[in-house]
Amino acid sequence: MSNSSSDSCQVTDDGSDSYNLTLRIISVFVLLIVSFAGASITIFSSYIKFFRIHPIIINAGKYFGAGVILGTGFIHTLPGAMSALTDECLPDSWKEYEAYAGLFAMIAVLLMQLIEVIAHHQLHRTPKKEQKIVVENIDSTPYVIPVEDCQQQGHSHGLSLLDEDRNRRITTYLLEFGIAIHSVLIGVTLGTEDGSTFVALFIALCFHQFFEAIALGAQIALLNNKSILPGIMMVIFYSVTTPIGIAIGIGVHITTYNPKSVAALLSTGILDAASTGILIYVALVDLIAAEMGPGAHRFFELKTRVKILYFIALYLGAAFMAVIGRWA
Repeated sequence: MSNSSSDSCQVTDDGSDSYNLTLRIISVFVLLIVSFAGASITIFSSYIKFFRIHPIIINAGKYFGAGVILGTGFIHTLPGAMSALTDECLPDSWKEYEAYAGLFAMIAVLLMQLIEVIAHHQLHRTPKKEQKIVVENIDSTPYVIPVEDCQQQGHSHGLSLLDEDRNRRITTYLLEFGIAIHSVLIGVTLGTEDGSTFVALFIALCFHQFFEAIALGAQIALLNNKSILPGIMMVIFYSVTTPIGIAIGIGVHITTYNPKSVAALLSTGILDAASTGILIYVALVDLIAAEMGPGAHRFFELKTRVKILYFIALYLGAAFMAVIGRWA
């Protein structure tokens, strides 16, 4: 490693004078409010008549948010992972293989798929003693047949709805998990950011978090919980992730944080790559393919102009994140 490269990897105090602690503390509360507002819009619309919003508007927001999540993976977290894991300050052993970012993202995708399969398997397991349905014959005399027979004879509509609800829950939990990791990371980035770029990054992240929150809130609203409380708890969990990241960023900056240290580069790069895999998997598999793909029968039953609207919303969400990527 040359002397110039070695010097660039050392801790410097160049940005200390421009580090505005008050502004970062304010950003904690602003992003908390923005995230909560975006995610709670659709939750309140589903449970409170006063906040009722037309389903087409909610779904358009959901598809826009799906585009935002997809764009976040490709435009925001993947380049960050590639930059960190190919940095000149890393040991030579890490420079010999330039595809670490893609490798860790691929591992995250495969793990997400495995977790989803295991979760579906566990949720679909029903005790044998409960695998019976009472059916009435023509003489109104009840008799019992196995669930398997019901499915073969085409009487599994209730079970299909139950499976759909379970699948949606798994998708929503995995989506929130992936977004939470990403939100903590961008919070840390904002908390440690020096210089005049902070304001532009902060404004971009406000838009980013708001529309990402809309997508998550739409998924939570579709869970059809009997009470609004579970949805609100999930929204609160999402809302505090970025502020927690900012608080961590402020803390590590105060303790002479060196973003060019090997530990910082590897942890940031690996987590960014993992977030990339999670976000892209959830966006493509659980949101876009599941809601708009060949198996999405409800989507294809919609009017053509509504389907076109949803596709436009999806593309606009991805395009929006591509533009925001100029600053964040």
